[in-house]
Amino acid sequence: MRSALLSDSLGFAQLLRTHRDKARLTQEELAERARLSVRTLRDLERGRTRYPHRTSVRRLAAALELTGEDRVTFEAAPPRSLGAPAVAPPPEWGLPSVSGTVALSRLPLLREVEEVVSVASGGGEPALVTVTGPAGVGKTTLAVQCAHVLRQRMALDVLFLDLGRDRRDPGGLRAAVRLARIDRMTSPASGGRCLLLVDDADGARDADRLPPLLTLGFTAVVVTGREPLVGLAPSRHLTLARLR
Repeated sequence: MRSALLSDSLGFAQLLRTHRDKARLTQEELAERARLSVRTLRDLERGRTRYPHRTSVRRLAAALELTGEDRVTFEAAPPRSLGAPAVAPPPEWGLPSVSGTVALSRLPLLREVEEVVSVASGGGEPALVTVTGPAGVGKTTLAVQCAHVLRQRMALDVLFLDLGRDRRDPGGLRAAVRLARIDRMTSPASGGRCLLLVDDADGARDADRLPPLLTLGFTAVVVTGREPLVGLAPSRHLTLARLR
C-alpha cells in the first residue's frame, strides 16, 4: 500500500511538472498564479506531499489553464487518504455568509441593484454595479447581501472574487475566473446566468485586471471599492456613507 501511494504521488508530481513545462512557467510564476507558496509547489513536484489538498490541486489546474480531459485527469491524479474523511474547505469562489438583516436606509439600494440585474440578459455586456465608500461603511456586506438575494430570487449562479487578496496578472486572473464560472455552474434553473461579485477593487492596482473580467459573459458584475474605478461606465453606481 505504501509503495502504491508513493507511486501515485510521484505520478502526480510528474504530471504537474509536465504541465508547468508546457505552460512555460517557472515554479515561482506558477506558485504566484495559484496562490501557493513556492515551497508547497516544490514539495508537490518532488512527490513529497502524499495527499495534495483538493483546493491546491484545483488552484493549480486553473493557474495552468487546463481544460477538458487534461483538467479531469489532473484533478483525479493525486492519491486520496483512506482514513477519516477530510472536512471540505470553504469553496474558493463561494459567497461569504453575512447577516440577513439589511439596514432600512439601504433597502432602496438593494432594490436598485436587483432592478438593474433583473433586466440584464447576459452573454454580452453585463450589468455593472459599483459600490464605493470609505473603509468600514459596509460595502462588502451590502454587496454580499445583494448577491444572496439575487441568487435566491433569480436563481443566478454566483462567484465571489476578493480582488484585494488576489495577485494574479490580468491574463491569469481572467483564465481562473473563466474556469471557475464553468466549474461552479450548479443551478439548472440559472440557464447559464451568473453574477460575479468583485470585492475590494482598487483603481490604480486593478485598472488593467478588472476590464477583462467584463468580457466573460456574466449577467451582472458587482464591484466594491473605496474609490470609483476610472475607465468603467457602471449601469448603476452606489456611494455609501456611514450608518447613523
